[in-house]
Amino acid sequence: MTILKATTAVVLGMLVGAASAHAQETSAEPIVRLNALTYKIDDAGIQKRWDASPLKGKALAQGLKFDSAGNMYVTTARWGGADIPATVSRLVKAGDGFELQAFPSEALNDVENPEGLKAVLGFEIDENDVMWILDQGHVAGAPSGEKDEKLVLWDIKAGKEIQRLAFGPEVSNKTCSFLNDVVVDNSSGFAYITDSGIFSDPLCGGLIVYDKNTNTARRVLDATRFTNDEPNFSFAIDGRQVLKNGRMRTGADGIALSGDKQTLYWTNLTGNALYSLPTALLRDPKVSEAELQGAIRVEVVLPSNTDGLTADKDGNVYLTALQLNGVLKWDPATRRLSQVAYHPEMSWPDTLAWAPDGTLHAISNHLHLWVDQDMNFEDPSVPNFTIWRLPVKAQPYLN
Repeated sequence: MTILKATTAVVLGMLVGAASAHAQETSAEPIVRLNALTYKIDDAGIQKRWDASPLKGKALAQGLKFDSAGNMYVTTARWGGADIPATVSRLVKAGDGFELQAFPSEALNDVENPEGLKAVLGFEIDENDVMWILDQGHVAGAPSGEKDEKLVLWDIKAGKEIQRLAFGPEVSNKTCSFLNDVVVDNSSGFAYITDSGIFSDPLCGGLIVYDKNTNTARRVLDATRFTNDEPNFSFAIDGRQVLKNGRMRTGADGIALSGDKQTLYWTNLTGNALYSLPTALLRDPKVSEAELQGAIRVEVVLPSNTDGLTADKDGNVYLTALQLNGVLKWDPATRRLSQVAYHPEMSWPDTLAWAPDGTLHAISNHLHLWVDQDMNFEDPSVPNFTIWRLPVKAQPYLN
């Protein structure tokens, strides 16, 4: 056993032990539980197509965010196909449950609309109630169109689009890019994006630096060991290998910005390292690739791979822990990693989101079952999709 694997095994054992010994302290409360996603549809044509689609009732929820009024929004990235009515939706009450209502509109979510949203996974809602919508462009894994891979800024309160940028091939590859997530720094006017680069072998992972001031973007750390999958990395969820017919390979995925906006953190989904870089270097186009790579710091070797990241104003970084059914916290000041939330049913905690009152939430979605086409949408033993309120209250990095 290598030193890296031995260290990971020891920390994993410590955290698993902590989860069982302090279940009360690390509990998480489910606030929304769904076996399948239903959509509130106004357009009769969209409804007719959805009713006739073999995908009806089989969509996968991925992203979660709150606006300042407490409204919840989720993404369904159309990995299954074009029939899914919306890729960005607001959760609305429907009887005792919830439905997904296309946001900002059904027209903007129309997959046939050349200016519309195609396949949104990652997004952010900033302190000004502007939704930063990251469009992967790829519908069901097909190559994207010329304007499909893009970043769209939508002002929720004003009800209008305020900016967009369609990425050129020098920023995101129309064949292999997999635009994953975005974090926002309005104080400088920059945003940072992870590209998992999964549609090629080797992967073409990387980071994208977006400058709102000039509405331009540039790609950095393209296909490096810091943004691609870790060789031979494999993992299991609830004792089940991911994937059953191979090995999941995903590059740069989770991303977070420190409370003072001076440090960018990210992880590769198929890897154990939490990386960081000073944002001052990323904002300076004169800094070379070699200088960037030389400045990268491995903050911690994690006991579980992770999907979603976020941070609070005090500098703490929160990470979903796929193999631990919970959420971890990394304190850069003390170099301490701890488990802040655990639930045996929190299977594949995907995205983290702050509510207006400062409580942290996560959405879990059993993604590994969906990818293997083994998800039971009728009567699963555990609800497929859950939004959890975590025992964490803090001031988010965006404030």
